Amino acid sequence: MATSHKSTDRLEALRRCADAYGADPARWPAASREDLRDLLDADAAADILADARFLDGFLNAATAPRMSADLENRIMANYQVPKPQAGLMDFLRGLAPGMRLLPAGALAGVGALGLASGVMSASAQEPLTPEYEALAYVNDLSVATLNEDGELEWDAE
Repeated sequence: MATSHKSTDRLEALRRCADAYGADPARWPAASREDLRDLLDADAAADILADARFLDGFLNAATAPRMSADLENRIMANYQVPKPQAGLMDFLRGLAPGMRLLPAGALAGVGALGLASGVMSASAQEPLTPEYEALAYVNDLSVATLNEDGELEWDAE
């Protein structure tokens, strides 16, 4: 029974080898060719190799697709010679039309930056309390001053 199982495994190995490499043992890996050489004369192996020869014949009969002469003519008619690579100076000349707008763009950018910084600095200041607003107004009039206690002193003049 063990011999039958071993024989079936070897026939399956022959089938896998024939499916992968074809019916010609010369195309098989050397190790597989040596292991399966004694099976090549068996009747079961003949069936396996016949199936592999049929598939080999079918694959060998297939040809590469043929290209019509018209296709070649159409490709050649649409062929355009590639333009030479542009150098650094050609690149800079290509930028020249946009360079005339550079001063206006710089001026607009600086203006936007100034506006943004003004808004940010104004929002960062603490608002004046009514007492300090009054003090600022009074100091402008030079009528009152603050003493050491932080109270207003009025000039009696």
